[in-house]
Amino acid sequence: MLRTRIILGTLFGLALIALLYLDGHLSAHWPSAAWSIPPGLLVLLAIVCIIPPAVQEMYDLLLKEDVVISRRVCVVSAILCVAWPYFELLSDMKGARPAGASKVLLAVLDWFHTVKPHYLVPTVLAASLVGAFVMHSRSEKVHGAMASAGGSLLAIVYLGVLPSFYLPIRLSHSADMIITILLVVKSADIGAFFVGRLMGRHKLIVWLSPGKTVEGFLGGIAMSTLVCMLLAHLVHGFSWEQGAVAGALLGAVGQFGDLVESLLKRDAGVKDSGRVPGFGGLLDMLDSPLLAAPVAYWILKLAGKA
Repeated sequence: MLRTRIILGTLFGLALIALLYLDGHLSAHWPSAAWSIPPGLLVLLAIVCIIPPAVQEMYDLLLKEDVVISRRVCVVSAILCVAWPYFELLSDMKGARPAGASKVLLAVLDWFHTVKPHYLVPTVLAASLVGAFVMHSRSEKVHGAMASAGGSLLAIVYLGVLPSFYLPIRLSHSADMIITILLVVKSADIGAFFVGRLMGRHKLIVWLSPGKTVEGFLGGIAMSTLVCMLLAHLVHGFSWEQGAVAGALLGAVGQFGDLVESLLKRDAGVKDSGRVPGFGGLLDMLDSPLLAAPVAYWILKLAGKA
């Protein structure tokens, strides 16, 4: 199982790096070149492709607790939570109308720039809440209405709001920044796994995740801190101290994200959220990067880099 996880993890990582490299290459001359794309568009498309199967996994978990959510409402709302703010931010970046720019894209951005509503995500969440009640009431029953609405908001926030933070990061930075964040978060998982196996003696939260240890948790933070210090300073020009603080925070939050996913699975009474060999499911793979996304955004924002 460990060998399968290493092989598939490497392949997934290489595919992600290739995607981000292509996103950076194709957006280098946007919007002046007609063949160029906006920065982060491929990241957006990747997130949109992941949302439907991830919502299905969340649906299956909630169904174990007799909570039924509308997959259509959750998928559409999660995609809106990701895409709508992205295009609104993009509309502020297009600047002048250079020759060769795509007229269709500029027209779309003009619309978003004109509409520019406040509280984009809360608007989507409010509409999704109404949609969840409407979809639940089609069965002409009142039992489970509140649970269905709550489960719907959980799925939308978890799979729509959290990953959306990677897009403003991409709009403010090169694709290398996204790669750095993901490497830092995943290095905490790797450090926690190996330190826990070699030195783990004291259980972290035995009732929630019996395999995790205090030593592994600290080892994960140490690994993410080291990786972030090196990448943040050598690649992005941050100070060593800034890299250390960011690495420790992202490592801790990433591992907390893993514990949140364990809480969901334990509540549902399942070991894995899906059937991805070596990983379990999409939710098992995404738990750390999802919760780390808003933390990474605010770290860069407070550091004056976003």
